[in-house]
Amino acid sequence: MTGLDKIINEIKEESDQTTAEIIKGGREKAEEIAAAAEKETAAAEKEISSKAETTVKQIKQRAADGADLIKRRAVLAAKQEIIQETLDEAKNKLYSMSDNDYADFLEKLILKNADQGEGSVSIGKEDEKRLPADFISQVSGKLPSGKTLVKASDPADIDHGIVLRYEGSAENLSIDELFASKSDELTDIVKDILF
Repeated sequence: MTGLDKIINEIKEESDQTTAEIIKGGREKAEEIAAAAEKETAAAEKEISSKAETTVKQIKQRAADGADLIKRRAVLAAKQEIIQETLDEAKNKLYSMSDNDYADFLEKLILKNADQGEGSVSIGKEDEKRLPADFISQVSGKLPSGKTLVKASDPADIDHGIVLRYEGSAENLSIDELFASKSDELTDIVKDILF
C-alpha cells in the first residue's frame, strides 16, 4: 500500500468513525426526543382523562340536581293541589250545610263583625233563597245596644255570604273573601293536618 492509499484509508476510517459517532449521537438524540414526547403524551393523556372524569362527574351531578329539583317541584305541586282541593271541599261543605246551620253560621259572622251605629246587610244572591225573610231583623235583635242592622234592598254582588255597609264603608264577608283573606292561615292548617 502506498502512502496515498494509506492517507485515503485513514481519511476513510476517520470519516467512518465520525459518521458512526454522528449517527450514534443522532440516535441518542432521537431516543431522548421520543422519550420526552412519550412522557409529555402520557402527561397530556392523564390531564385530559382527569378533566374528562371531572366533567363527567359535574354533568352527572347537574343531572342529579336537576332531577331532584324536578321531583321536589312535582311533590310541591301535588301538595298544593291537594291543599287547594281540601280548601275547595271545605268551602263546598259550608255551602251544603242545612239552611238552619248555614243561617247560624251567617248569624255568628254578623254578630262578630257588626260595628257601632246603624248599618245595612246585603245578602249574597245564592244565600237570599236559603234564609228566612226576617233573618236580618232576628240577628239585629241579638246585637248589643248601640248596634243596629237593617236588610239592604238589593242583594250583594256575591254568591255566598254577606256585605256589611256602614256610612262610608263596606265590609265584604263573602265566603270566597273569607277563604281568600285567611288563605295562608288555612293552607298552613291543612298542610299540618295532611303532611
